[in-house]
Amino acid sequence: MNSERDVADVIVVGGGWSGIATAWRLHRHGLRPVLIDDRPTLGGRSAQTSLGSRTVTLGGKNIGRKYTHFREFAAELGLGASDFEHFGINSSRIEDSRLRTVDSTGRAASVYGLLRGIPPRDLARILRLAWYTRRERANAFCSGPDFDRLAARTGDPSLAEYFGTTLRQRLVRPAVVRMNGAEPDETHLGNFGTNLGMLLDSFDQLTHGFTPLLDGFRGQIATHTATRVTGLTVDSGRVTGVRATTEAGEQLTLTADAVVLAVPAPAAAALTAEHQPALAEQLGAVRYFPVAVVIAEYDRPVFDERVRALTFPPDCPLSNAGAYGVTDRHIVRYTFSGRAARSLPPGNDDLITLAEKELGAHLDLTTPRRTGAVTARWEHGLCAYSPFHSSTLTKINTLSKELAGLTLTGDYVRGASIEACFRAAYERTDAVIRTLTPRIP
Repeated sequence: MNSERDVADVIVVGGGWSGIATAWRLHRHGLRPVLIDDRPTLGGRSAQTSLGSRTVTLGGKNIGRKYTHFREFAAELGLGASDFEHFGINSSRIEDSRLRTVDSTGRAASVYGLLRGIPPRDLARILRLAWYTRRERANAFCSGPDFDRLAARTGDPSLAEYFGTTLRQRLVRPAVVRMNGAEPDETHLGNFGTNLGMLLDSFDQLTHGFTPLLDGFRGQIATHTATRVTGLTVDSGRVTGVRATTEAGEQLTLTADAVVLAVPAPAAAALTAEHQPALAEQLGAVRYFPVAVVIAEYDRPVFDERVRALTFPPDCPLSNAGAYGVTDRHIVRYTFSGRAARSLPPGNDDLITLAEKELGAHLDLTTPRRTGAVTARWEHGLCAYSPFHSSTLTKINTLSKELAGLTLTGDYVRGASIEACFRAAYERTDAVIRTLTPRIP
């Protein structure tokens, strides 16, 4: 406990949404968080970068209408309704040599087109799962009660085993390759509520991106960016702080009343392996897949108002190409994920060339002239969880308690969406608050 102010200090490792949500929750409850991240800017995969004269978000930027925790966080930092603009879901696929489009503004027609011709067994199954997700909000996240019961009853099969070919191609694969970087045979039924939660939501995005929000956050929370945490300090079985290295090579030892690892499971495994190998082993059971993104700007629109995104088949390393915004159809986000994308060329120019080759086979890219591009790659970019994931989480929770003063959260706890990261962080952080707050007079 910091004796100067009788306020508990908490080190939060990780500058993505899990870490941001954790630090904010602690701050709002009167504790003193210090956030540490190895990257120069906050936001994780939602970090901002420059593209020409504007700022763009490299990774996830869509905010669901049901993102209660995130929207409350944004409001607490001064954002209002005027700071959000409609984005929606608009995605097209090639089927029988025709372009088939799903658009959230014409939801009924899109759903009919998506489900038309689906075998009755698969239709009944997907409608039941959708009903689960709509009936209880918890089912849209990992460890949803109905999905846990279904997984226990069925043996938690892969989605490739549970659904037939047509539904897999139309709905299942586009959802899991986008959110999890995985194929249907690599994702499991018990976790599918996280995908359906996205498909059953409507989306906005921030008019001015995440920069104002992240700037407001940094104005209230102590942060150390470009600082890599290299280990935990442990005394008599209790985590007392971290060891870290700055960008300049300075070695730091920071102490605190508690430490929260708000990072992907592989990073948490690396930091806990020395002190709790069994915990690291369970964290290592959580699957992650790589993802690469190219955001390219052109001198004229690439997409039209009707078609704003295109999904690609399993044999294509490009999984999705879409307009950056409803009115930003001259900026294209290319996403490489899925099995075919795991052996990409190393050069960024090669990546851009490959992206334009794949999209150019379906849309005219001979007329638009590219004026700029940025790229990003993440080795552990997208979480695909584990079979019987609730059981994995239970083991992780039990083993983590053997290291007093340590709390774990991240995209593997409740799901990979921004809202799921907030939900998990708040759940885990509330336990820290309950432990430390009674010590404050």
